[in-house]
Amino acid sequence: MKYILSILVTLSFFIFLFFIGCNNQDENVNQNDYLFEKPQAIIAKMTRGINIGNTLEPPHVGDWNNKFIEEYFFDDYVEAGFNTVRVPIRWEKHTLEVPPYTVSETWLDTIEKVIDWGLERDLFIIINAHHDWWLVNNYTSLEVRNRFHNIWNQIAFRFKDKPPHLLFEIINEPHGMTKENVDELNKDILKIIREENPQRIVIYGGHSWSNSDHLLSARIPNDEYIVGYFHSYDPWDFAGKGNGVWGSDYDIERIKSKFNQVSQWSRKNNIPVMLSEFGAIHDCDYNSRMLHYFTYVKEALLNEIAFQAWDDGGKFKIYDRESRLWPEVKDILIHTYIDGPEKLKAHYINDTQAYLTWINNNDQCSKIIIEKKRNLLLFENIAELDSNINEYIDNSSGVVNATYRVISVCENSIRKYSNPFKVQR
Repeated sequence: MKYILSILVTLSFFIFLFFIGCNNQDENVNQNDYLFEKPQAIIAKMTRGINIGNTLEPPHVGDWNNKFIEEYFFDDYVEAGFNTVRVPIRWEKHTLEVPPYTVSETWLDTIEKVIDWGLERDLFIIINAHHDWWLVNNYTSLEVRNRFHNIWNQIAFRFKDKPPHLLFEIINEPHGMTKENVDELNKDILKIIREENPQRIVIYGGHSWSNSDHLLSARIPNDEYIVGYFHSYDPWDFAGKGNGVWGSDYDIERIKSKFNQVSQWSRKNNIPVMLSEFGAIHDCDYNSRMLHYFTYVKEALLNEIAFQAWDDGGKFKIYDRESRLWPEVKDILIHTYIDGPEKLKAHYINDTQAYLTWINNNDQCSKIIIEKKRNLLLFENIAELDSNINEYIDNSSGVVNATYRVISVCENSIRKYSNPFKVQR
């Protein structure tokens, strides 16, 4: 009996040691415990994303049109179908202006909470330095540069043990700095990040407003774990100011040319690219705005460029944070495919008839669904057609101001949406 008790005590002791070891392992997770893939593999998984704009980058949280981020946002992003969330962050008001330029522990805790909300849901999360104009406007000051360097040193150290789904973006739209300034900054900050994060993906861009031309002209950092980014609200007079209409063959070709140039540069230099901001304000002509989003998404997918649409909760609003509802833009971001239906137009015939035309790009799909929405009501199915059909006459009532879309139902029941189109007299 004593022998058996001795064995049981010994066994219990080793089991205790085993669990202690497991707990210590969990508490000491570091980068070596993760598989950091090359950026080409990561970018292929990021594809469809969204920004949480005008939230953590005002001078103080709540200064602009949004309250603090809520955890349920990330549930809604996942449910909608997004896999990437970009979180713009301003560091200025949370950092000492004199050495050692300490970032507020409270602010770092806040940022970590937001990061973890996304990572716990297996989302890719991007954090950056956004609207830190104190740096941009005073870059020649050594003291200013040292402050920014120290901020990134603290970011890199604080989040060094986060999984590879967390990405660092050096700086957002450094308008006012020269190309040479930004090239130097990219090199300096990348070096700082690499001290604690040797394989984490770092996102860099060009000078000015970080458009595609600025990325293509930027000095390429000597690093295997980098991604280039660009922004595009082209043409700004339409997308940013709401003037005129958009969608002619010439308009679309200009966007295609932009993406082609970026794609060629990406392949030549073996550097993946993301479009981390694009969109069109609500003041734009509705049909033009829908086609604008559709064109950007399709070209990004066609050229293997991950995207994050700009959502600021205001004129570029995509997600209604209070009601937790999404207008049609979300469906464009999630359900646009390279081989989906496109160029939908709904022509007014009379108050009870509309003539729809579109282009089919996949004749292997099982069927075409026509959906219609009146005013603020939800879309409803009004017809199902053979997959080779590319026109339809709606004879139902309520044609004026009705919105239509065409959906191809394809392999594995994947639904591929056209651009929505509203009927006007």
